[in-house]
Amino acid sequence: MRRHLFLFFFSWLALYGRAITVTDTIFDRQAYEDSFAFGADVSFVPMMESWGTKWLDKNGRQKDILQILKEQGINSIRLRVWTVSSGASSKQEVVSMCKRAKAKGMSVMIDFHYSDTWADPGSQTIPAAWTDHSVDALAKHVYDHTYDVLSAIKAAGVVPRWVQVGNETKRGMLYPVGQTNKGGSVAFAKFVLNGYNAVKAVDSTMQVIVHLPDGHDNSLYRSIFDGLKKNGAKWDIIGLSAYPRWSHLDGPTMITRVMSNITDLKSRYGKPCMVVETGHYPREALVGNQYLVGLMDRMLKNGDMTGCFYWEPESMGGYDMGAWDETTKMPTIMMDAFLGIKHTQVSWLMKAEMQKPAAQQTLAEHEEVLLAADVKHVRNRVSAVDFYFDKTHVGTVTSAPYECGAGQAEIGVHTAWAKAADSDGNVQATDTVAFYVGQWGALGAPLTQDATQKGGTARWGVSLAAAGRYRLVFDHYSTSLHGAELWVDTDSLSRIFFLRSNRMHSLDVSFSSPGFHELRLRATSTSGLPAISELLVFPLDGQAVPEASGLSAIRCQEPAGAGSVVSVYTLSGVFVGYLSADELGVDLSERPSAVVRLPYIVGGTPYIVRKQRLK
Repeated sequence: MRRHLFLFFFSWLALYGRAITVTDTIFDRQAYEDSFAFGADVSFVPMMESWGTKWLDKNGRQKDILQILKEQGINSIRLRVWTVSSGASSKQEVVSMCKRAKAKGMSVMIDFHYSDTWADPGSQTIPAAWTDHSVDALAKHVYDHTYDVLSAIKAAGVVPRWVQVGNETKRGMLYPVGQTNKGGSVAFAKFVLNGYNAVKAVDSTMQVIVHLPDGHDNSLYRSIFDGLKKNGAKWDIIGLSAYPRWSHLDGPTMITRVMSNITDLKSRYGKPCMVVETGHYPREALVGNQYLVGLMDRMLKNGDMTGCFYWEPESMGGYDMGAWDETTKMPTIMMDAFLGIKHTQVSWLMKAEMQKPAAQQTLAEHEEVLLAADVKHVRNRVSAVDFYFDKTHVGTVTSAPYECGAGQAEIGVHTAWAKAADSDGNVQATDTVAFYVGQWGALGAPLTQDATQKGGTARWGVSLAAAGRYRLVFDHYSTSLHGAELWVDTDSLSRIFFLRSNRMHSLDVSFSSPGFHELRLRATSTSGLPAISELLVFPLDGQAVPEASGLSAIRCQEPAGAGSVVSVYTLSGVFVGYLSADELGVDLSERPSAVVRLPYIVGGTPYIVRKQRLK
């Protein structure tokens, strides 16, 4: 019994120690297809494709990266523009990417950096061709460059939906001329206004965004936008970056502060807000998924029907905040946020424990068998519990209490288990419970001889009050198929095959007389005998429960004290047990060992007996 109880305990211990990921649909993604930009900046794509980068979808199939992003819920892409004449983020490359996006049915955001390279809070370098120009000349360059790029995109058949005039302009742009903390607030406002006018001149439907970093910092946004407003700049949307990493905030705190800032900005300036950059660590994809879906859910519920863009989700090979797994080349679960799906990891989802019958319980013959399971779910989403009796499905229960009748069972050993399922399709099964019907006697561990070899034997002694039919049940553990021959006294009765998948093997035997009988299993396969922990004997004809009876020739335990005792070995040298020298009638005073035939052992097999060292 102890073995069954330990198996039961450790199975539940494993359940509690296992982390299970649960998915929830947080918002209806399709309901916001036309009103909200589920976006991604993909400016690295042309460069990565030139390196030979291949992306796989979540099913492991190689596809165009824009197609994979679309399948992951992305309906808009963002592209940066530098003032370079060719290569990465040039006008030609951006036009080509815009055409690819339109072919996939995606909207486009253009992000003007107004630099030959990266523009961000730490660097807003004036393009080389614009160096040492006046404020008015720089403003004209902003206008001309914006107009030129957007006109080329429109000529290619694409009208961007949004245009950023500047990228993360925390202290303005075109340093130091338009640097707000060095007296450049008026110049910065003029640059923004000229960019705004150029956008509207190409197509008035395009929305102009002014973009700042640190979306949680309300004082920063008030300072910059107060200055722009005071100095005559125009914009349609306030763009925010919202990175928990760079803000040194956890996801929930970041969301709370960003949304508080958005609420204030909308009220203060009368303009909508959009998260144009965000991201998370792919190695923390679960946390990243929860942050992203939480941010978008709050925006949607707050009525901010603008959008949220992940900065370079497809990035692999250097940038450590993409949303792709660099090992599998497939999207991480962070991308599921754009489908409205949240992943939550819990220590356990469902606990399904068999209550009736209990393990090792004995039921009376003809008693009704009731199966019952205690099922708990962390979210109270149990949809059904299926019950199985001797591997046969006997009923489905859809609400508590989870109980099911299995009818009457015949004498012997039976098994029961339950399988619980929730509304998300997650499944948890109970351990298989073995129980007994009818009274029985346990003969305990057998005496074994060379059990791991073909021809090895296991022996039990049983005392019967009456002749009749009995059901034998061998409780065994087997890692492979084992063949054996069952003997009762001097008669070979049956061939038995112990299967790896069956720990209880039953067989009906008729005993012709009461009293002592020897049961013997003899291995017929090269794998020897399975490990048999005990033999249960059930009376089938109403007679008394049999009792274990020691075999008279061999003892299992080592003698407790000194005495005239010999060690008993098979001829092949396998130790069998200890025996009294008096019982053998062999004198070993003059010799260390002898070959004898043990009394009461069927077949008269010779054994070697040796002197036992006294304690």
